[in-house]
Amino acid sequence: MHSDAPPPSASAFKVLVCPCIYKSLHSSDSLLNFKVLVSTSLLISAGRKGDSCKNTAFVGSSRNMATSLIETGTRLLVTRFLGQYVRIGTLVLHEDGGTAIKFGEPSDKCRVKSILRVHNSSFYFKIAAEADIGLANAYMNGYFSFDDEEQGLLDLLLVLIANRDLRNANPNKRGWWTPLLVTAGFASAKYFFRHVWRKNAVTQTRRNISEQYDLSNEFFSLFLDETMSYSSGIFKTEDDDLKTAQLNKISSLIDKARVNNEHTVLEIGCGWGSLAIELVKRTGCNYTRITLSEEQLKYAERKVKEAGLEDHIKFLLCDYRQVPCSQKFDRIISCEMIEHVGHEYMDDFFGCCESLLAEDGLFVLQFISIPDSRYDEYRRSSDFIKEYIFPGGCLPSLSRVTSAMSTSSKFCVEHVENIGIHYYHTLLHWRSSFTTNKQKIMRLGFDERFIRMWDYYFVYCMAGFKSRTLGDYQMVFSRPGNTKALGEHPTFSFKPKVA
Repeated sequence: MHSDAPPPSASAFKVLVCPCIYKSLHSSDSLLNFKVLVSTSLLISAGRKGDSCKNTAFVGSSRNMATSLIETGTRLLVTRFLGQYVRIGTLVLHEDGGTAIKFGEPSDKCRVKSILRVHNSSFYFKIAAEADIGLANAYMNGYFSFDDEEQGLLDLLLVLIANRDLRNANPNKRGWWTPLLVTAGFASAKYFFRHVWRKNAVTQTRRNISEQYDLSNEFFSLFLDETMSYSSGIFKTEDDDLKTAQLNKISSLIDKARVNNEHTVLEIGCGWGSLAIELVKRTGCNYTRITLSEEQLKYAERKVKEAGLEDHIKFLLCDYRQVPCSQKFDRIISCEMIEHVGHEYMDDFFGCCESLLAEDGLFVLQFISIPDSRYDEYRRSSDFIKEYIFPGGCLPSLSRVTSAMSTSSKFCVEHVENIGIHYYHTLLHWRSSFTTNKQKIMRLGFDERFIRMWDYYFVYCMAGFKSRTLGDYQMVFSRPGNTKALGEHPTFSFKPKVA
């Protein structure tokens, strides 16, 4: 993500507790209130006919870890939820006391099985109190692990995604937990309001960017490839390594921009500079790059100097809204930066690009996308990625991008390509390198919780792309009648040229 930013899938544990339960867990009378609420919940669930969790099985010892009423109550809430929620695929919870609880069954739609070991009863409390963010926190705190350390977390998230999509396909299906669906905002209220406070106004954006990209260049170098590209690569063959895939992606953007040596190019969100250096080497154009990350800027300036391209590449440490409109650029390229713009500022972004692009120019955009059907719910809530990885971030839907385009510019869409499945393989490489270099990362001052947070981040995103829940689009925009840039010949193509 140059200011490029991956990201991830929407939560499966969106709601578990009603507002009164959430309030009681955090009040001075929490234990007394919770006794009443749990008792009521037990009576209600016991009295509901046909409410047994047919897909739930308890195996092994009857002993369990619940040693207090709160633990018993939250365990009840979570297991009852999972019993209703997980219909396809299989999830098995093993508790340290010996109890094993099985949810779901394999089906043609999902044959994935995840075996999870619960080491701390706070696992249930975290999920009950904080929903999907609580699941992430429980993982970061080491409250649970997997029999299959490499694949287990991915399998868990794939099971949850499959069941979410199953429920979306059956919107009228109800269970005893259905009334609780209105409570997501309450269960994760503190995260939601923190996300709102991080909106990407000009004064806040630099702080948001700094939280992610200024961790240190050395840190990112320990899992990125030699090009320091923090966005999806394109794997043309099974033998492509990560560097080759990233160079393929860079070539794709360059070819779609159709740059020549007379052009002026603006890159919005330039990352560590690999695209700029490669494009100028190939074309000899004049290049302006903007970023809000001081660490990225220092690194990119050094790499440009090493390449001897200082006369062709200029740097600006500024927001896209602060680029002077007096200069027009023949080409604008932005690779996985728009995820940092935010829903409220998408129109502003396209308005700025309209002002900065020459009349016969082309605008090439690569961005991670969430499905239109889930966009409104997603943008109005917080999640793991927004809370811990990309503060202020918001993955746009394809329709949100095109609506901002039509509202704030004269642009039209000339080309669209979804390279999303390549992101899954890119993330596989990142996670592998991150795991291999774990000790080096910890020597930089990062602790075990940070390591587990980033592992969760990689896998969270992998699940979104592997399930094709998330997309990664490359789009080309121009203005109507742009024969100068696009030509008139019917064989014109944005596909990369074959060497």
